[in-house]
Amino acid sequence: MSWRSDRGAATIWVLGLGAVVIAIALAMVARGSAVVARHRLERAADLTALAAAQQIGRNEQPCAAASRIATANAAALVSCTARLDPSGRSGAVAVVLRRTISFPLVGDRTLAARARAGRQPPAGLPAPP
Repeated sequence: MSWRSDRGAATIWVLGLGAVVIAIALAMVARGSAVVARHRLERAADLTALAAAQQIGRNEQPCAAASRIATANAAALVSCTARLDPSGRSGAVAVVLRRTISFPLVGDRTLAARARAGRQPPAGLPAPP
Protein backbone atom coordinates (compact mmCIF):
# COMPACT_ATOMS: atom_id res chain seq x y z
CA MET A 1 0.00 0.00 0.00
CA SER A 2 1.45 3.33 -0.97
CA TRP A 3 0.83 6.80 0.39
CA ARG A 4 -1.10 7.58 -2.81
CA SER A 5 -3.98 5.25 -1.78
CA ASP A 6 -4.98 7.68 1.02
CA ARG A 7 -4.94 10.70 -1.21
CA GLY A 8 -8.09 12.88 -0.73
CA ALA A 9 -9.22 11.12 2.47
CA ALA A 10 -8.75 14.29 4.54
CA THR A 11 -11.05 16.18 2.19
CA ILE A 12 -13.80 13.59 2.69
CA TRP A 13 -13.37 13.74 6.47
CA VAL A 14 -13.50 17.55 6.53
CA LEU A 15 -16.62 17.60 4.35
CA GLY A 16 -18.29 14.98 6.53
CA LEU A 17 -17.43 16.82 9.74
CA GLY A 18 -18.65 20.09 8.20
CA ALA A 19 -22.00 18.48 7.33
CA VAL A 20 -22.37 17.22 10.91
CA VAL A 21 -21.59 20.68 12.34
CA ILE A 22 -24.12 22.32 10.01
CA ALA A 23 -26.79 19.75 10.94
CA ILE A 24 -26.22 20.36 14.66
CA ALA A 25 -26.35 24.14 14.13
CA LEU A 26 -29.66 23.86 12.24
CA ALA A 27 -31.12 21.68 14.99
CA MET A 28 -30.06 24.22 17.60
CA VAL A 29 -31.63 27.08 15.63
CA ALA A 30 -34.89 25.13 15.25
CA ARG A 31 -34.96 24.33 18.97
CA GLY A 32 -34.18 27.95 19.85
CA SER A 33 -36.99 29.28 17.68
CA ALA A 34 -39.42 26.81 19.28
CA VAL A 35 -38.44 27.95 22.77
CA VAL A 36 -38.78 31.62 21.80
CA ALA A 37 -42.23 30.99 20.28
CA ARG A 38 -43.38 29.19 23.43
CA HIS A 39 -42.13 32.01 25.67
CA ARG A 40 -43.87 34.63 23.53
CA LEU A 41 -47.15 32.74 23.71
CA GLU A 42 -46.82 32.33 27.48
CA ARG A 43 -46.14 36.06 27.80
CA ALA A 44 -49.22 36.80 25.67
CA ALA A 45 -51.30 34.51 27.92
CA ASP A 46 -50.04 36.34 31.02
CA LEU A 47 -50.87 39.73 29.50
CA THR A 48 -54.29 38.49 28.43
CA ALA A 49 -55.13 37.22 31.92
CA LEU A 50 -53.91 40.45 33.52
CA ALA A 51 -55.97 42.58 31.14
CA ALA A 52 -59.07 40.56 31.96
CA ALA A 53 -58.38 40.72 35.71
CA GLN A 54 -58.09 44.51 35.53
CA GLN A 55 -61.67 44.66 34.27
CA ILE A 56 -63.04 42.82 37.31
CA GLY A 57 -65.14 45.29 39.26
CA ARG A 58 -65.07 47.80 36.41
CA ASN A 59 -66.79 45.92 33.65
CA GLU A 60 -69.12 42.96 33.52
CA GLN A 61 -67.23 41.45 30.55
CA PRO A 62 -63.59 40.87 31.54
CA CYS A 63 -63.19 38.37 28.71
CA ALA A 64 -63.76 41.09 26.09
CA ALA A 65 -60.49 42.72 27.19
CA ALA A 66 -58.82 39.32 27.09
CA SER A 67 -59.95 38.80 23.52
CA ARG A 68 -58.55 42.16 22.41
CA ILE A 69 -55.15 41.52 23.99
CA ALA A 70 -54.95 37.98 22.59
CA THR A 71 -55.70 39.26 19.10
CA ALA A 72 -53.10 42.02 19.47
CA ASN A 73 -50.54 39.31 20.29
CA ALA A 74 -51.46 37.20 17.24
CA ALA A 75 -53.03 34.44 19.33
CA ALA A 76 -56.50 32.93 19.47
CA LEU A 77 -58.39 33.04 22.75
CA VAL A 78 -59.60 29.46 23.19
CA SER A 79 -61.28 29.94 26.56
CA CYS A 80 -61.77 32.62 29.15
CA THR A 81 -63.32 31.73 32.49
CA ALA A 82 -64.11 34.45 35.01
CA ARG A 83 -64.97 33.45 38.58
CA LEU A 84 -66.21 36.49 40.43
CA ASP A 85 -67.32 36.90 44.03
CA PRO A 86 -70.99 37.78 44.58
CA SER A 87 -70.26 41.51 44.75
CA GLY A 88 -68.40 41.34 41.40
CA ARG A 89 -65.51 43.39 42.78
CA SER A 90 -62.96 40.61 43.06
CA GLY A 91 -62.26 37.25 41.52
CA ALA A 92 -60.01 35.41 39.10
CA VAL A 93 -59.78 34.92 35.36
CA ALA A 94 -58.25 31.90 33.63
CA VAL A 95 -57.41 32.02 29.91
CA VAL A 96 -56.15 29.57 27.32
CA LEU A 97 -54.45 30.85 24.15
CA ARG A 98 -53.47 29.00 21.02
CA ARG A 99 -51.21 29.98 18.13
CA THR A 100 -49.98 28.08 15.07
CA ILE A 101 -46.29 28.60 14.36
CA SER A 102 -44.35 27.57 11.27
CA PHE A 103 -40.97 26.09 12.19
CA PRO A 104 -38.15 25.50 9.71
CA LEU A 105 -37.64 21.85 8.76
CA VAL A 106 -40.55 20.74 10.98
CA GLY A 107 -43.55 22.58 9.56
CA ASP A 108 -46.58 24.05 11.31
CA ARG A 109 -47.16 23.32 14.98
CA THR A 110 -49.94 24.53 17.28
CA LEU A 111 -48.84 25.84 20.67
CA ALA A 112 -51.10 26.43 23.68
CA ALA A 113 -50.55 28.46 26.84
CA ARG A 114 -52.60 28.96 30.00
CA ALA A 115 -52.55 31.79 32.51
CA ARG A 116 -54.54 32.92 35.49
CA ALA A 117 -54.81 36.30 37.22
CA GLY A 118 -57.02 37.73 39.92
CA ARG A 119 -58.13 40.88 41.62
CA GLN A 120 -58.45 41.32 45.37
CA PRO A 121 -61.15 43.47 46.97
CA PRO A 122 -60.20 47.17 47.26
CA ALA A 123 -58.33 48.15 50.43
CA GLY A 124 -60.51 49.15 53.32
CA LEU A 125 -63.49 47.04 52.24
CA PRO A 126 -64.21 43.78 53.98
CA ALA A 127 -63.78 40.62 51.98
CA PRO A 128 -67.03 38.90 51.03
CA PRO A 129 -68.03 35.95 53.22
